[in-house]
Amino acid sequence: MSLTPKQEAFALAFFETGNAAEAYRRSYDVSENAKDQWIYVEACQLLDNPKVAIRLKELREHAERHSIYTRQQALDEYEKARSLAIQAGNPSAAVSAINGKVKLYGLEAPVKTKVELTGKDGAPIQTETVDCR
Repeated sequence: MSLTPKQEAFALAFFETGNAAEAYRRSYDVSENAKDQWIYVEACQLLDNPKVAIRLKELREHAERHSIYTRQQALDEYEKARSLAIQAGNPSAAVSAINGKVKLYGLEAPVKTKVELTGKDGAPIQTETVDCR
């Protein structure tokens, strides 16, 4: 598996920030006039690139192996908090703990963004909906 230098820079920036658009801006030659919607689409496409996805998985696994506080520890703590909340009769705290676990597992529903691509002089030529993380 070989990424281009820009794909590698994107993966590292996304791993650092957790923000695909910011990672794209840092990694690619993006003009100051570039539309945010265009950046979002390009960043989402990179996240869906199998090579980039594999690299991000490698980075996460490496961080987990070398981290003092792991994702599994966080999941265990969320589970303990959920159990205590249920025992205490506090359903909102239990839901909060469940939501924390959902985020750690990456199970949040994708955010849909409507993107309008424009032609010459801003005339619309295509509208599409994309799934972003």
